[in-house]
Amino acid sequence: MFRNRLLKAINVFGELLITAGVLVLLFLAWQLWVNNAFVAEKQLNKVAQNSQNWASGSSTPAATDDFGPPPVLAKVGKGETIGNLYIPRLGASSTRAVAESVDPTRTLHRGYFGHYSSSQWPGQAGNFALAVHRSGWGTGFAQAQLLRTGDRIYLETSDGFYGYTVRNIEYVKPTSVNVLNAIPGAGVDPVAGQSILTITTCSPQDGNVERLVTYAVLDSWRPRSAGPFADLAPLMKKA
Repeated sequence: MFRNRLLKAINVFGELLITAGVLVLLFLAWQLWVNNAFVAEKQLNKVAQNSQNWASGSSTPAATDDFGPPPVLAKVGKGETIGNLYIPRLGASSTRAVAESVDPTRTLHRGYFGHYSSSQWPGQAGNFALAVHRSGWGTGFAQAQLLRTGDRIYLETSDGFYGYTVRNIEYVKPTSVNVLNAIPGAGVDPVAGQSILTITTCSPQDGNVERLVTYAVLDSWRPRSAGPFADLAPLMKKA
């Protein structure tokens, strides 16, 4: 009698474990594919809506590429949109919106690049630092390891277009908070007035052992009235 009850209890426990395993697999499938695709689609719609809202009529051909120093972008509240981030190396489908704060529920879990509130702003001397997921949550930064020195990154805002050139990429420990300093990165000499874009993400893609950090230097600017950069315009049409 006792042996039969024990075997029955073991069978029930085994069935519960199997059910739990199936539920875990279903959750992973939802998170990695279904939810990821759903959030990514919402992000691309958000990017398109941002560009449409910021459009100020037809642009006019610029007689010069020198528009003076980039303006310092006005601050926005937590969770509010800062701009659209375009990375030509990763393709139009990687384009995502940038929002204020790295609060997961407000920004990161919604597919945004989140701005570290303690860091500087576009056009301001110092470090405009962002965080983004590397996998799941609608990320467009899964292939971050493909970026190379010299690659271009563009930030579209209501004021215009900020152009950055990738300076270097490094892998650091999660505790290396120096990447958020006004002069980010190890062993880097300060350059007076320089504005840096820093993007932090997890490494490896589905892990959290390190941080992959991309640094880019702000080196160009175009107001909306002059239209986007030549290599950005076709990317915007595809995004």
